[in-house]
Amino acid sequence: MRKRIALYTATVVLFLFGLLPRPFQSEAFIEKRYSLEEIINECTNIIFGTVTEVSQNRMTVKVRVEENLKGKSEFKEIQINIAVGQGTFPRELIRKFKVGLPSIVFYAKQGARIDSLGHVNGTWFKTHAHDKADKSRVWWNFTHIEIYMPRTYNGTTAEFQTLLRGILAGKIKPKPPQTAEIENLAQASPGTVRTLVLTGNHYDVVFPVLSGFGRVGERKIAYQKTKDRHLTHLNHADVLWIGHGEICESKYFLTTKQENRIKAFVKNGGVVIVSGQDSDDERPCNTGWLSEPLIGVERWGRSDLQPTSAAGTLFSEPNTIQSGAVFIDDSWIGWNDRYTLLATTNGGKDIAVAMLTHGKGMYLITSFRNETGVNIFVNRPMMENLIHFAVKWLNSRT
Repeated sequence: MRKRIALYTATVVLFLFGLLPRPFQSEAFIEKRYSLEEIINECTNIIFGTVTEVSQNRMTVKVRVEENLKGKSEFKEIQINIAVGQGTFPRELIRKFKVGLPSIVFYAKQGARIDSLGHVNGTWFKTHAHDKADKSRVWWNFTHIEIYMPRTYNGTTAEFQTLLRGILAGKIKPKPPQTAEIENLAQASPGTVRTLVLTGNHYDVVFPVLSGFGRVGERKIAYQKTKDRHLTHLNHADVLWIGHGEICESKYFLTTKQENRIKAFVKNGGVVIVSGQDSDDERPCNTGWLSEPLIGVERWGRSDLQPTSAAGTLFSEPNTIQSGAVFIDDSWIGWNDRYTLLATTNGGKDIAVAMLTHGKGMYLITSFRNETGVNIFVNRPMMENLIHFAVKWLNSRT
């Protein structure tokens, strides 16, 4: 019996503020890759502000308007109701607000309806409001953190303000979103790290984030998404990312032929990154796709990890990852000395991340939970580190 329910079963591609003549779907993620130029053009107002009040009890925030970068806002203060957001997003967002921090609000006003994107402490988030004559009675209702918008801008809010000032003044030309190549891997340019991502059969939140990791050092990365567990395109890949729930989710999915295909891929020099699995007490996840035995075990969600001396730069490049800053769920036990533990969890009893070499290639087995938007928001830095680690390992083999 499953012990957790995904917050989102599907997402849709939509325009930034719902400016098309159809109902605005504020509960959905923005999957379209937006340039800063598009964001600036599609909003009616851009305001810079300072956080003046954060109430942890009421889950509310107030931002004093300091500057109208675009348009003339009638608001002197933005009041945000974070408590009404989706799932556990409110808990994650309230941590980002601190009194005195700078904030940015992009909004589009159509009649009395206001749809907005905010940026604070390096984090994008979405709100909507209903305008009133008395601005002190207008509350901007939080919906969710935008997990894909870092493809458009990924940095501090203060630096973002400086960038936007330069763009609006015509001193800086906005750059297109930094994204990876997404193509048929067979057509990838020479030297590109070709990554096949098995995802979408159960959860489909990971690919837009992965595809934003477009380069490691001098090497470009191309990504191709597939739901095909036969992995027809695997012969064109250097890396296989197996998404959450693709191995097992209430039951085991891989056939013996599929298992052998994964093992042969690694033996011939490929890297397999495994992201999450579902085990129950009476049904551990099968591991026929691994070259050495392992046992999948059911665990309640946790966030503790203890890196080992063998981890190298896995938890420091390009992001610093600390215990408590990840989502971990069902994990792995029963390893032998062929495995290299890179991090443990549950007091050293379980694998958080382990490496297993086989032939010319390598497995990176992880216990990270990547089911929901909140999971991806928290685990995104770790996902990027895993890609960097894999590419550096491939570089060392050439």
